[in-house]
Amino acid sequence: MVKKGARKKGRKTRSAGRFGPRYGRKIRKRIADVEEAMHQAHKCPACGRKAVSRKGTGIWVCAKCQTTFAGGAYLPETSVGKTVARSIRRANEEKEQI
Repeated sequence: MVKKGARKKGRKTRSAGRFGPRYGRKIRKRIADVEEAMHQAHKCPACGRKAVSRKGTGIWVCAKCQTTFAGGAYLPETSVGKTVARSIRRANEEKEQI
C-alpha cells in the first residue's frame, strides 16, 4: 500500500535509475536530462517534420524522408553549430549587399 503523498519508485531518478546509487545525484540528473532531450522527436532540416531520431553517435535520420545527416552526439543541432550557421548566413547576406 502506497502512503498518501509518497512517490512512486524510479520517478526521481528517471532513465539514470539504472546506475543505482553510483556516480552521484548531480551527474545522474544531468544524464537523465540529456537522454530525455536526445530521445525526443526533432525537426528535420530537409522536410520540416518532427521525425528525426538518433541512429548512432552524431548520426541522425528522418523517419519520413530518410534524410541522414550529421549533428551533435546527443542533439541534432548543437549551440555551436547554430552560432556558426548564423555567422555564415550573416556573411552571405553582407556579400550579397555589396
